[in-house]
This record gives sequence, C-alpha cells and structure tokens, in this order.
Amino acid sequence: MNKKKLKLKHYIATHTFHSAKVRKEFREVNSHRKKNSDWFGNESNELKQSFFKLLKDRALVEGDFNSNFEVSDYALLYQMFYGRGDFFFCHWFAVDEQTIIDRLSSNGGDQFFATMATQIDAPRVNVQVMHSYLEKLK
Repeated sequence: MNKKKLKLKHYIATHTFHSAKVRKEFREVNSHRKKNSDWFGNESNELKQSFFKLLKDRALVEGDFNSNFEVSDYALLYQMFYGRGDFFFCHWFAVDEQTIIDRLSSNGGDQFFATMATQIDAPRVNVQVMHSYLEKLK
C-alpha cells in the first residue's frame, strides 16, 4: 500500500445525539467504556477496512488494504468529554473534519449522533503558571 504523508491538525468535535432514546441506547451499549483508551485502538480488521475504504474513496490512501494500515495515522482520539447531556465533545488529531466523521461512521457512531468538528490551535501549556503551581505543591 502506498500511503501519503498527511499533516494532522487538532479538532474539537461536538457530537449531538439523534434523540433521547438513542442517547440512552448509546449509554447502555457503551457503559463498559470508562476511559479514553476504551473507545478506539482495538478495531477489528473489518472496521479498519471500512475506514480504509472511506479514505480511499476520498483519495487519501492508495493501493489495497493490508493489516499494517493504522487508523491513528488519519484520525486519533486524544480526549473525550462525556457528561449527561444531549451532546458531548472529543479532542481529535486528524487530517480533516470528514476523516473524524468517517472514523466514527466506520465504527457505527453515526447511528447514534451527528458530528461537527472545528479545527483549533494546538493546546499550549503556560510554563510560568505551571511552575507557580509546582512551587505551591512543595
């Protein structure tokens, strides 16, 4: 497989459930997922192939699928902010908004919610503020 090297950018994705009933179903189906790493990183080859096909249709990948295909090279979930409301947020590192939507779709997320992703600047740490916090801990 010939893979293009793409520049990934930071996104905040807002996910809105289709209905209260669907939100309840989503919570029931995913109640075992307690931390960010429980959501992605363990996709089956079938799910990876589904995502690969969506990327190939958009000409982001070339060639044929193989088991070395890494979905995180195109859309990587960093953090998930999930509460009790009608929507939730995620921090992604991805090629573009559509790639996030494609990754979620290939995993069945589009059955539960609609997604809008907004590109953001890379998170920054204010070293002076962090240093002052560390000094208070001493």
